[in-house]
Amino acid sequence: MAFAESLALVLIFAACSSAAAPVTTAAIPKADRSGSMILSNQGGTLEGHTPRGFAGMGTGLFAGDNLNPNFPDGDGVQMYLTFEAQSVVDVSSATLFSDALTVRGAPFEDLGSLLAEPVTYDAFGPALFDLEAIGPVVVCERIGSSGITCDLTDSVRSSLDTGETRLQFRLRFDRAGDGDGRADLAMFFFTDSNTNEPGLFTLTLTG
Repeated sequence: MAFAESLALVLIFAACSSAAAPVTTAAIPKADRSGSMILSNQGGTLEGHTPRGFAGMGTGLFAGDNLNPNFPDGDGVQMYLTFEAQSVVDVSSATLFSDALTVRGAPFEDLGSLLAEPVTYDAFGPALFDLEAIGPVVVCERIGSSGITCDLTDSVRSSLDTGETRLQFRLRFDRAGDGDGRADLAMFFFTDSNTNEPGLFTLTLTG
């Protein structure tokens, strides 16, 4: 199947299907040589993407516009990430990182900055498309052609202070779409763009 055809099958609208992403076991947190704890994204049923302007959902971690030819021009998609942090008590810094970025079109040029914001939810689904953030929005920085990093220290501290043991974030571009009818997407995957996988993102917590 061609890439464009494969990508077109990703979005699953609420009225059409209730299928969920395959369940994947989250990676076990590990400490690096500096003593920091490195968490991997869950990579399963608590992650995926939704449209920004209407209820819907799909597997795969995408942000951008014109996901497929049938997508409303000018509307975009956003992705949701989950990290399990039961054993974390206090942090001095929290950094989100990925080196699994693949770009289609020109999302960073046409849609503005890639933003990250904290959210909280019990189940991933179509209703999350307009979920209210629970903390400040931060701008992520691009590293080379395949990397991004975001300083989420304030959001993580706030969540841990309220007793949260699950850290969740939404990534989206500043603008939902540019109205040119062409796809501009930031996609995060290793081998299959339509599959959520653990380890596509890491969250490094330093005590």
